[in-house]
Amino acid sequence: MAYPDSKDKPARTIITAEGGRTPSRFKHIIKDGRRHRRLTPIELERLNGFPDNHTKLDGVSDVRRAFFMGNALVVGLITDVAEILAREIKRSR
Repeated sequence: MAYPDSKDKPARTIITAEGGRTPSRFKHIIKDGRRHRRLTPIELERLNGFPDNHTKLDGVSDVRRAFFMGNALVVGLITDVAEILAREIKRSR
């Protein structure tokens, strides 16, 4: 696994442990100028194809928002697979 994560290549799978203070080699870390940082909840939402601030709700911390994205499906991918399956089922009838 590359360290830090490349900003110009496809992202790795988002995991539920993305948030929180505990260090982990499995969290997304990018180099931002001279410092390193974890991805923000908005960046994680974008990777999964959700609109910005989709998980921003009253009383929900950034750690919890990151956890939500680790549990989420990539919306666009699911939509693409569904459309292909529907087309193939229709074609085979």
